[in-house]
Amino acid sequence: MKSKSTLTAAARLASVAFGLVLLGAGCFGQPTAQGPTGPDSGVWKTSDHGQTWVNKKAYVDGPKLSAAGAELSVQTLAMDPQDRLAIYMGTNGQGLAYSLNGGDSWQIFKNLEAKNIKSVAVDPKNKCTIYVASQNKIFKTKTCGRDWEMIFFDPRTDKFFTQILADWFNPTILYSATNDGDIFKSTDEGANWQAVKRAGASVTSLAMSPQDSRLIYAGTEGDGLWKSLDAGITWLQIRKEFGDIGDARRIYQVVVDPTSANRLYLVHRSGIAKSEDQGQTWEAMNLLTDLGEGKITSMAIDPNNSKNLVYTGPTAVVFSLDGGQTWEAKKLPTTSQGTAVAIDAKDGNVIYLGTVPVKKK
Repeated sequence: MKSKSTLTAAARLASVAFGLVLLGAGCFGQPTAQGPTGPDSGVWKTSDHGQTWVNKKAYVDGPKLSAAGAELSVQTLAMDPQDRLAIYMGTNGQGLAYSLNGGDSWQIFKNLEAKNIKSVAVDPKNKCTIYVASQNKIFKTKTCGRDWEMIFFDPRTDKFFTQILADWFNPTILYSATNDGDIFKSTDEGANWQAVKRAGASVTSLAMSPQDSRLIYAGTEGDGLWKSLDAGITWLQIRKEFGDIGDARRIYQVVVDPTSANRLYLVHRSGIAKSEDQGQTWEAMNLLTDLGEGKITSMAIDPNNSKNLVYTGPTAVVFSLDGGQTWEAKKLPTTSQGTAVAIDAKDGNVIYLGTVPVKKK
């Protein structure tokens, strides 16, 4: 015989499941011909490579279900390496949201409510271990988010962690970085940290080669790109190699091709630069510039097809199916601004778009 608590839990799940049926595309899907009538931020999803989009805003809060997911302000999206339906959304002051069903519904981890989440890393071999960077602290859970502990703390309140990265080959190794240019490394799952590099500007992006986890890239806001071939022991600065791509020194994002050991992209202040030799030489990619203020906020590569590229900016999302030779731009399906893109690990037609509300002047 089932206990009362078990029956109550089952009833809640049934209630939520019923609610999700009601919150399908017809109710909380694409905007009508007259345009959206309420908040339309949070995460948008396409299953046909940008032809149609659905605002994934169903929000679960205990037994309650609402459309509050459309009010979330997305800073970053992280995919679980072991589960393509598990997605983590770092928000600006609204905590860490997660979905276990491909974005169909979202919840907020209670212990991290109202926090500013800059970066998220999921242990590539243990999906219940998650790390998040929030202000001057790094938090960790080993219980799929039921409990969180602070594992790293910077006493300087004007400094904050910008990045957290887990080694896919050896998940006991972690890297983190700050807006002060510090890069740290842990070899014991975050219990202890050691400074391995001090860059001359804020570290905006950390990336790791999918073929060799000892190859690490650190993009900075003004100090160019730093590269390590030995898991952070020594570092090589890449600046003069950019040549006349001067703005490439102000890096927003480093994106390593998941299928190539040598190819990487830099999203920078005025475009995207590409290297085929681990950063020794660079070329500026020919892009479509009508993105709203010309700023690219995020780029993603299909894990199974490196010719399938997508990037977003404040007003448009842009696609390429030939490795960036040609592009197709589409207006965002929302009145909000695009901030993050992620491509499904198995189906390149499935793309997630994170957005934030437009700031009122």
